[in-house]
Amino acid sequence: MAKVIHDCETCAAIKQAKRVKPLWYGGRWSKYKYGEAWQIDYITLPQTRQGKRYVLTMVEATTGWLETYPVPHATAQNTILGLEKQILWRHGTPERIESDNGTHFKNSLINTWAREHGIEWIYHIPYHAPAVRKVECCNGLLKTTLKAIGWGTFKNWEVNLAKATWMVNTRGSINRAGLAQSEHLHTVDGTHERYSKKDCSD
Repeated sequence: MAKVIHDCETCAAIKQAKRVKPLWYGGRWSKYKYGEAWQIDYITLPQTRQGKRYVLTMVEATTGWLETYPVPHATAQNTILGLEKQILWRHGTPERIESDNGTHFKNSLINTWAREHGIEWIYHIPYHAPAVRKVECCNGLLKTTLKAIGWGTFKNWEVNLAKATWMVNTRGSINRAGLAQSEHLHTVDGTHERYSKKDCSD
């Protein structure tokens, strides 16, 4: 029952994200429909007792919808597993994926997988900030949220990852009075701050 409720909430949030005008509306993403283009990256966090240290972050380009997948190592195999579980099986096969030039993205295994699925894989120009703005913005929001939930630390970040991802996805929602807009978050010094509706536009 709990899983059904969670899935329904996820579907509702995705539908809301589709209705709300995205922060990066227009430009090079205007030709894509929902789920057709994604930017992906890895963030590094303190290692958990289960050995998890990295999170594959995946941002849908037309809405800013965030998907996350925790892994022990940033590898091509884990990248593919994360993409299949969080994107292909939930949102459909995309037309385009963008990433940096890290070895976990730029290799023969990824190239073969992308070609077999008909996905155009684009590598960003190194040190070109505008190209990675969307995913970098969500990375920052995710880290800030995880730290706030952990009272100023990343303690239990893997346990809190689903909640933090949900909070990033429901920021600014006009129909969902979720934690992202209704609760104060405690910082390490005991003060209270509202969740930031950061502008991640191009």
